[in-house]
Amino acid sequence: MKRAIVLFISLFYITTIFAEDSFEIIRNFEKNNGIVPFSGIEVSILFDDPNFEKTSVAKVYSNGNYLFRKDYLSPPFLLGRVVLDNGKYQYDFDPKINVIRISPSSFIIRTKDEIERQIKLIRQNYIVTIDKEEVFLGRKVYVILFTSKYTKKLISKMWIDSEKYISLRTDKYNSDGKIVGRTMFIEIDFNPKFSENLFNLDFIRNKNTKIEESKLVEEKINNAKAPFELPLGYMLIKFYSILEDNDKITHYYKYSDGVLDLSLFEGNIPFRPTGQPIIIDGTQVFFASNILWKSIIWKKDNKHYLLVGDIPDNYVETIFIKVMKELSLREVKKEPLEKAIIQK
Repeated sequence: MKRAIVLFISLFYITTIFAEDSFEIIRNFEKNNGIVPFSGIEVSILFDDPNFEKTSVAKVYSNGNYLFRKDYLSPPFLLGRVVLDNGKYQYDFDPKINVIRISPSSFIIRTKDEIERQIKLIRQNYIVTIDKEEVFLGRKVYVILFTSKYTKKLISKMWIDSEKYISLRTDKYNSDGKIVGRTMFIEIDFNPKFSENLFNLDFIRNKNTKIEESKLVEEKINNAKAPFELPLGYMLIKFYSILEDNDKITHYYKYSDGVLDLSLFEGNIPFRPTGQPIIIDGTQVFFASNILWKSIIWKKDNKHYLLVGDIPDNYVETIFIKVMKELSLREVKKEPLEKAIIQK
């Protein structure tokens, strides 16, 4: 009888822990992105060099209305740097050289339909599981694992707050399953008290401050002349034009598999060769590889190309051949280029 009771309690405990569906947790994470006010101290670690981890520390703020601010505390060369993001543009102020760099927002705000498309992509390409439930920074979190269906390797691990549904820690792994990055809070306050002036752009009005505007212009994705799908479940999600010097234009195609990104650049200006010259499917390319990403540079019909992303070794040739085939078949569409206007 006692054994039966113990078994029942154990099963009830396990069922309670994992009662919430992993994809429902991700859905809530996406929905709450930008609408949860908080302040905290965030640590970012890059494990690109086994002998020297690159670490930065910043004070971060969110007003719960898609306004974000990050004040860097370390390392010394970043001390005093301020980044403001309003969901449309990012303002990066470097006080050491008194320069503000304005670029498209790095923050992704998705509509309900976009969230569902994101969930669909993740379902297609990843096995998503709740590893466990634990306490982090005094708060109950779900530890979510993202494992590639293609390589069977762990790609991402997130500690998502069970009440606020924001990530308190995220570990990133490369296609070989090695950890390459970590972002985590070491302090978090969900009842912050700060003035809205914290998010204003007064420093832009300083006449001595130099402003550098991004030359990145988002285009209509239907006008893209690159593949809309690539192996490993990658889908084209963004299409940009980069205004280069001498009126040259480089097109930037951004792909996603739901978790990882892959980038393809096409332009009239040669990319600086990196890596070693090799032959892939009869085409000479420059191929470079490190713990973070792989890159392929080549030329075709007076156009220059750069493909970069964390591509598994046994998929490099497959993805390259797919890109080459689509570029050869797709009719080049000539669309008027929208003028880059950065509103301040």
